[in-house]
Amino acid sequence: MKKPLRILITLLIFLITGESYSQEFNKIYYGIVSDSINRNHYLEFKNDSIVELISIRRHMQPQLRIELTYSNNEGNISIKSDQITEQDADEIKQYGFIPFLTEIYMENDGKAFLNKTDGIIYVIYDDFKNESYTTYIIDGIEYRQEDAIANSYGLLEREPKRNRKLKRKLKKIESDLKNYKIEVHKGIDAFLKFGYEKVLGVIELNRK
Repeated sequence: MKKPLRILITLLIFLITGESYSQEFNKIYYGIVSDSINRNHYLEFKNDSIVELISIRRHMQPQLRIELTYSNNEGNISIKSDQITEQDADEIKQYGFIPFLTEIYMENDGKAFLNKTDGIIYVIYDDFKNESYTTYIIDGIEYRQEDAIANSYGLLEREPKRNRKLKRKLKKIESDLKNYKIEVHKGIDAFLKFGYEKVLGVIELNRK
């Protein structure tokens, strides 16, 4: 096989089977925390050096938007803190985004970026904006419970529909909960154990 043809075939195979290992510009990434110290937020990569930190709108609270610099090393992202002003630092603290006061390293894992140091996972917001739910796994059986959806002003837009099967199951085991092991997984923890689709949260209840 001639060398140019071999190179072309290699490139075609890469395009067909390869996944993107880089951030997408002008798309919102949803940062999901795994603890109660930090707060969920958004990131938007404006170009190959600027990323915007955006707070999630809450009722009666202005939305925070701060531009930061970053670098990309083979798909992994480093967000810098050396150009943050004193005013920006105060607002970052006020909104609960403390990790951004120091350099942040985000490891690329397919569609997601993982900040393992601070326990934050970043997923593409569009993948979840119309289907937000918490997964319950009870004795190995999976149930989905819709989450409440707020609009861009932080006001409740839609009440979640109740999963009747889940409600009946929880009622059935309510008196026996002391004999169940309950584990809550969110963000990175949920991603590593259950995959990308369940990053919003998984509650496991298994009989001891």
